[in-house]
Amino acid sequence: MPHKHHREIIILLGKPGSGKGTQAEPLARAMGLPFVSMGKMLREEIKKGTKIGKAAAAGVARGELIPNFLTIILLRRRLSRPDAKRGIIIDGFPRDLEQAVILDKIAHVRHAILISITDKEVVRRISGRRICSVCGQNYHIEAFKPKVKGICDKCGGKIVHRDDDKPYIIKERLRSYRQDTVPVLRFYRRKRVLRRVDAQAGIVAVGKNILEAINKADA
Repeated sequence: MPHKHHREIIILLGKPGSGKGTQAEPLARAMGLPFVSMGKMLREEIKKGTKIGKAAAAGVARGELIPNFLTIILLRRRLSRPDAKRGIIIDGFPRDLEQAVILDKIAHVRHAILISITDKEVVRRISGRRICSVCGQNYHIEAFKPKVKGICDKCGGKIVHRDDDKPYIIKERLRSYRQDTVPVLRFYRRKRVLRRVDAQAGIVAVGKNILEAINKADA
């Protein structure tokens, strides 16, 4: 594997509902780097029933977090693929300080983008989210309504409100964020790679501001 500093690792950080997932793919296209979602990679391993998938699924069934060594194995494997030679854009990792320290040992984080949002806006955005119970298409009661109330435009499935998108769960998720992710922000601030972008602008404007923050830091 090439020396870790040959790679351009960009990580997206922010509270739940800040728009990390929404921004990741357009940013990946603009930068010409692959986008890696740790959550998606783990879900695929569980679905395929691989060794890592089975170990992760057993933990999930017990309500535990995925052990760091499993996510690191997956990340190392992803970094060794030819398309990641120049680097990757990561969403969903590192989630805590221990993960940030481990990541620092295997890759050089050039930019840690914090998509900043207020708690009030998080609750408004997430509690308004709805999802099709059949195909998984996302909707929002204000921003993206289906043509027919409660019915998915794509497949005609029933649109539901997920339990973890309900306000009392969101508040719990925000508590965990503060406990686990705030030390990560301090870690990257000390390394002078943290770039803060306000999430309140529209999706396109936020994307533009992320690119500007990266270019400014690289200038």
